[in-house]
Amino acid sequence: MRTKKKVTTIINAEELPEQMRKFAVATSKIKSIEAEIELQKQEIVRKYELKLQALNQQREEAVDTLQAYAEHHRDDLFVQRKSIELPHGLIGFRMGTPKVEKSKKVTWEGIIEDLRQINAEFVRVKEEANKDLIIAHRNDQEVMNKLGRIGLSVVQDETFFVEAKSEELVIG
Repeated sequence: MRTKKKVTTIINAEELPEQMRKFAVATSKIKSIEAEIELQKQEIVRKYELKLQALNQQREEAVDTLQAYAEHHRDDLFVQRKSIELPHGLIGFRMGTPKVEKSKKVTWEGIIEDLRQINAEFVRVKEEANKDLIIAHRNDQEVMNKLGRIGLSVVQDETFFVEAKSEELVIG
């Protein structure tokens, strides 16, 4: 169900403490409810933890057994298909996503030049704006003028916040 947000009206200074009290009371009640939820979650986890551990172990052992059997009989079972159907499910082998793997004898740094020799497109060069350096120069007016001419500026948003004091409230 969607609810329409109430339009906020500007109040006078005398009403500020009451609005802050409402905020603090609601925050305190929310924290109390969330703490109760967390306690109940922990109780549920404790209740089922041993059962889940046993079932997970049973499942892992079944996978290990199925995999060992499939690998041992791979040439017989998976001649025409990569999977076989059993009464309660499928087992099989899936091709992973292709990946480039280097030998342990070489480093990527050592390979880069060789890759350029084979095909320059095999080496990627990524250029991007050094935003951290631009932000570091935000107080340099000359630099900021130049950046402004090319359509860049450094901005810093300001957001409103409300924090309730963590003291105990009498909630009625």
